[in-house]
Amino acid sequence: MSDIQLKDVLKFEHSFCVLPFIHQHIDTKQRQRVCCHSTTEITPERLIGIQQDMLANLPVPECSTCTKCEQQKQFSFRQTETRDWFRNYPKLCQDAIKNPVVISYDLRYSNNCNLRCQMCDAESSSEWARYIGKEVFQTWDPDSITINPDAKKIYFAGGEPFMIKSFSQVLNSIENTDCEIQVNTNATILTEHLLSALERFRDVTFILSIDGTGSTIEKIRTLCDWNIIQKNIDTLRHRLSPKFMVNTVLQKDNLDNIPELANWIDSKEISIWHAEILTRPEQFYFKNYASKLQWPESLWENACVQKNMQVYKNLKFIESNLAA
Repeated sequence: MSDIQLKDVLKFEHSFCVLPFIHQHIDTKQRQRVCCHSTTEITPERLIGIQQDMLANLPVPECSTCTKCEQQKQFSFRQTETRDWFRNYPKLCQDAIKNPVVISYDLRYSNNCNLRCQMCDAESSSEWARYIGKEVFQTWDPDSITINPDAKKIYFAGGEPFMIKSFSQVLNSIENTDCEIQVNTNATILTEHLLSALERFRDVTFILSIDGTGSTIEKIRTLCDWNIIQKNIDTLRHRLSPKFMVNTVLQKDNLDNIPELANWIDSKEISIWHAEILTRPEQFYFKNYASKLQWPESLWENACVQKNMQVYKNLKFIESNLAA
């Protein structure tokens, strides 16, 4: 088998993605999926079929979210993840194409969460489940999977990781302290059990779920407090000296606040910003924005916009649809 040529597989609507060869995603109901953007549960047998189809550049139904994104000439999760993994671990990725091995994990042991974000649901948030009268907590035993001791990255989400004790138990069991640990957090709550467990690791990144500043985020992420979020981010910075990334869901209710959010990101000297366009629930899709969009020219001068091509492209795509 010849090596994968990155420039070829990154083209729009190519089906190859590195994740099925190196990554394991397990959701709050202990279902395995290709990644967090796929909604379809897969079996080990189907995973092999997906790998074969991708190498042949055949359509993969489980990856329809990225396919639809690329059909609109938007950068997809498939493209960014494949690009980043091949740039950081070229030989390891080429070897994994021939002999798949899990070196990346996306683990969601529980839906325990304190917020009711408008684009979320009961499966990912116990607060949403409580609000609509469904079964509140979903959780599974972290001992049911074995983490590769040579893992390069472990990503924790939920739910809210600072409310899920299983995460600290897993971290305490990992001997490889060089493994990159990523924690996707709403930054509204900090717990000592997770902070202490994270202190052992040399490479910790907090992916901050921030969809706006002030009243904007407080509307979108129901029950949050912007002042507490900022205070907790400062605490994390001083306690752990971690890296930070900001993850934003672009939707109709935060478009007016995007310039202010970009200014805030730059003021915190956060260089990595992911901003993806919401596709569901459809009522929050950006095209349901009721006014004519008027972003200032200064938005395009923000470092967090200029340094993150995915953000720049997605914002330009929205502007081209709404500014006419």
